[in-house]
Amino acid sequence: MGRNVLVFGATGEIGGRIAKGCVEAGHQVFGVSRGANTRAQVGLDGVEMIQGDKNDEAFLREVSAKLTVDVVIDSVPSKASVDLYHKHFRDVENVLFCSSTGTFVPLLAMPADESHPWREQTPVNFWSQCERDAYALEMWEREQFPVTILRPTNIIGWGRVPLELWGARDIEFFRMLKRSEPVTIAPCEQILVQSGHNTDLASAFVKAVDCPDTVRGELFIISCKRAISLGRYLQTAMDFLGSSSEILHTPAEKLQEIYPQVTMKNRMDFLLEHMCFDIGKAERILGYCPARTTEQGLVEALEWCCETKLL
Repeated sequence: MGRNVLVFGATGEIGGRIAKGCVEAGHQVFGVSRGANTRAQVGLDGVEMIQGDKNDEAFLREVSAKLTVDVVIDSVPSKASVDLYHKHFRDVENVLFCSSTGTFVPLLAMPADESHPWREQTPVNFWSQCERDAYALEMWEREQFPVTILRPTNIIGWGRVPLELWGARDIEFFRMLKRSEPVTIAPCEQILVQSGHNTDLASAFVKAVDCPDTVRGELFIISCKRAISLGRYLQTAMDFLGSSSEILHTPAEKLQEIYPQVTMKNRMDFLLEHMCFDIGKAERILGYCPARTTEQGLVEALEWCCETKLL
């Protein structure tokens, strides 16, 4: 059944893939962009583009008045977005939000699923996203606001600098590997990481569009199927780059003395948390089926870095 889908941020890395996937699935797609990103990462043929700001209530009012919309998708929502969409799109079939599995850490059990606790602040979780998600789900419980929240793991793939072992997306880490220079990291090779490919993430949103009655008020973890160790992740990068770098170690809190850009708060502290998740709920209810592994997504991301001369 074709639906009318409104995608905010349709020229972005994730929003563009969602918009393209919805067109390919037979939906009528309206894409909203502020115009700041003039070069979409994917082809948007078939997407009717509209320039505007999702945070501008006057624009939303105009959009809701002129478009017949069944589904609203926002891959970078805020708590303010919840209020605006509740006000202007409360009668749609679904409002789909992108969140993060960073809301679950530290993990109390592995693999973690959607029942894992996340509504209390911890030293390392993404608390602002927890607050936003809780607020949206409370609107569902109280007023049947038709929200669905997809929580991806670390996003990887073509069009994005991949996670490095300093806890962020610093391309210099991979440049040093490519030059076979010594690289110092925290002793983190046994930590588990579970990435999700950006195109696989987009496919989950497209599948959610097709089953509105079963996904309202639900959370879904979206990722590749299995976690790997950061040691395996590092070796995959080194093999692709042909690196013979010597890997040195220092305590995490000492890394900043070597690399001033590295911080503990919201960087190394998060990297040192195990990431291992069960995507069974998304598989059962959405029919989600990831096509890539973490290693494949990492290689694809590094290929993009090479093609764009970042590496």
